[in-house]
Amino acid sequence: MREKRLVLKPKTNLSGVIFIVLFAIAFIFGIALLVFGKERGYYVNKNGVILYSVKNVHELKERLSLYKYINQYPLQVEPYLLKSFPKDFSHLRAKERKKLFIKALLPIAILVNKQFRNEHRMFEKIAEKIKKGEVLSRVDREILNYGLKKYKCHTLKELLIKSGGVPVSLLIAQAGIESGWGKSRFAIQYNNIYGIHRKHPKPGKIVMRFKSLYSATVEYVLNLDRSRAYRRFRLARYRMGDFPNPYKLAEFLTLYSTKRNHYIHLIQRIITANNLVAYDKKFESIVVAENASPNNSLE
Repeated sequence: MREKRLVLKPKTNLSGVIFIVLFAIAFIFGIALLVFGKERGYYVNKNGVILYSVKNVHELKERLSLYKYINQYPLQVEPYLLKSFPKDFSHLRAKERKKLFIKALLPIAILVNKQFRNEHRMFEKIAEKIKKGEVLSRVDREILNYGLKKYKCHTLKELLIKSGGVPVSLLIAQAGIESGWGKSRFAIQYNNIYGIHRKHPKPGKIVMRFKSLYSATVEYVLNLDRSRAYRRFRLARYRMGDFPNPYKLAEFLTLYSTKRNHYIHLIQRIITANNLVAYDKKFESIVVAENASPNNSLE
C-alpha cells in the first residue's frame, strides 16, 4: 500500500508581498526622480541646499523674472540658489549683467548670512549660560568644540569675535568688483566670484575652484572670519553688534586688494550707486520678524 505524502501548500504572506511591491515602486520612483531631476537642472549639495542650473542667459532671465521687486524675493523660506552662471553670461552688456548678477546673488547672500548668524547665536547662548554659572550640556560642549575647531580659536571670547556673517551689501559689492559682475573667466569656469586664492598656489592654479556660487560665498565669509589679515575687520564687526555698518566695515578690508584705500572707496561707491543697503535693511527686517515669531529661529 503506497503511503500518501503530506504536501504543505505555502501560505501567501500578504504583508510581505505588499512590502515588495511598495519597495519596487519606491525604487522606480527614486530612479525616475534622479534622472528627471537632473534634466530639470536641480542639485542638492551636502548641506541640503537646493541649487539650480541654467543652460544660458535666457533660462536665467526666465528664472529671475519671478522676482521683479525686492519684496518679492523668497527670503523668508529656503530659496533655490543659482549653482553657476551660464557661459554666455559674460556676453551681456554691463548694465544688464550687473542687474542679473545682483538678483542671482541676493538669495545666496541672504542664506549664507543666516547660516553664519545662526552659528554665532549658538555660541552667544553658550556664553550666556557660562556667565550665569550654568552647567553646559553635552550638546553645548559639542557645539563649542565644533566652533573652536571651525573658526580656529582657543577661547570662547575669540570665537564670539571671529564668528558671524558679512553685510549683504558688502558681500555683493565685493563679488561684483572681484568678478567684473560675473564676467571674469574665474567666475564663469570656477564659480570664484571673490578672487579667492589657493593657500598653496601652483603654476596655472592660483585661484580656488568651487562647485557652486554658494560654496564660494561660504568660503569668502570663512576667509574673513579666520584669516589674520582681517582681525581688525572682525573686531569692528563684533563691536557694532547685530547689524554692522557696511561702509565702516569696508574700511578694514585694505588687505583684500593691492589697491588698498582705493579699493575701499570703490566698495563704498558701489554700495551707494546700487543702493545695496536696501538689502541690508531687508535682511534686518527678516531677522527681527523671525526673532519675534514663536519658533524664534533662523532656518
